[in-house]
Amino acid sequence: MYLNEQIASGVTSFREAFYFLLDNKGTILRYYGDFIASGLLDSSERISELLPETVLKRFYQFVKSAEKRFQCNMLVCSANEVYAVKCSFTKNAQGNIDLKGLVDESYKSEGLIPIDKLPLPIALVKKDGEIIQLNRLFIDYFLESKIIAKPLFIQDIIKTNILSPETFDYRKMIKSDANSRAVFCHFKGAENNQTFLLNLIPVDSSTERIYLASIKDLTQFIEVQQNLEDQNQELRQQVQDEFELNRSFELKLLRKNRLESLGEIASGIFHELNQPLTHLSLKIDNMLENWQRGNVTEEYLMNKGEQIQRQIKRMRGIIDEMKQFSTIPESRDEVINIKTVLNCALEDVSYMQVSGLILVVNHVDDINVHGNANELEQIFVNILTNSIQSLQLKQSLNKDFKPKLKVTLKKTSELITVIFIDNGLGVSNAEMEQLFKPFYTTKKEVGGTGLGLFIINNLMRKMNGRVTVDSKEGKFFKTTLSFPIIKEE
Repeated sequence: MYLNEQIASGVTSFREAFYFLLDNKGTILRYYGDFIASGLLDSSERISELLPETVLKRFYQFVKSAEKRFQCNMLVCSANEVYAVKCSFTKNAQGNIDLKGLVDESYKSEGLIPIDKLPLPIALVKKDGEIIQLNRLFIDYFLESKIIAKPLFIQDIIKTNILSPETFDYRKMIKSDANSRAVFCHFKGAENNQTFLLNLIPVDSSTERIYLASIKDLTQFIEVQQNLEDQNQELRQQVQDEFELNRSFELKLLRKNRLESLGEIASGIFHELNQPLTHLSLKIDNMLENWQRGNVTEEYLMNKGEQIQRQIKRMRGIIDEMKQFSTIPESRDEVINIKTVLNCALEDVSYMQVSGLILVVNHVDDINVHGNANELEQIFVNILTNSIQSLQLKQSLNKDFKPKLKVTLKKTSELITVIFIDNGLGVSNAEMEQLFKPFYTTKKEVGGTGLGLFIINNLMRKMNGRVTVDSKEGKFFKTTLSFPIIKEE
């Protein structure tokens, strides 16, 4: 047996791996050896099922040639390790071929680094790209065969595909003296696309510089990232849907609040319309009397016609204001004058009578903010309505009460503030915490809906403003609106 020949010759760095007796067609006639006994290599009828393609091609050339012997080196993979095997093909006297394989024990010391047990795919590579050592994980990652022919070059193994962000270029990577790293995509099999990070680390050996190539699989990480991105997209869509739903709900609340406010001022609107209608009736009666007396002149008719037109214009203005207030226009950002809007709001609530009310309005001219005039008017109307109702309730409880309502407009270098303060009933500390919640009200007895401050808060946010409140029960209630100053461009 050739193992005995090996021992007799004094070669101790090799041990028996396998032996095959072959005919010139590659049919296996006899076999034995450590790798076969251990199950590392399966017994087969033909050697073509075991040898790599390059070695098999060389074998058939050898059969047809006059050569007596040729040698090659191969790597054989077990479940955990990689063995270097020196193979020899020899023609014997019977016309058959002996294939002998010896394990090269010196292989694992070539790279100077024990890499078999490392948890990452690892290969030790020469400057020209030849792999001098690799572990089992590296073979699993890039190769499918259990037996691999040497020499083996890394640039022949790593084949990037069209999905790869870079084309693998080993020589380009080793030009740097420092560590090189790159991300590649590689097909293993028909459908299995792998994405990996390749680190190339220079290692100086006693004879030449070699490189440690380590692989980190990013495929699963990328899949997780993609799943997270898909989930994030779903969450973003859910948030957008919730936003649209909340916006719709907010518009409904806004419309409800405006209609309720319109209902509260309806009696005042009717009173405002009744006055010009009374004037019209009296003027028409006066015109008829003068007609019957024959006192109608052209100048008289012109004068009375102008007076009638003024009353009609006044009624149209009241109706237009009522229409504007009862609808929710598209919100357009514009420069609006606070003083003008405040005066309109005061007119809107003028029907709400408070006996002996002292109303003080302090302001400076030309205070402008960005926003929507109609929405700002609604804010003012809601605040004024809350104050007046509180004063009315307190006056009904105390006939000697002197109601006061003060509105102050201030302007600084950073902020514009509008402050409303009344000496009405105020609210308790516990109630203060609930005021901005929808449907919470302290005025159920006068039909309060609890939407006023909730709507005010939402509208102020739309104008990049802020609303704050302060109160002492039985003493006062203060509402402060803060707006950003309009910067000069």
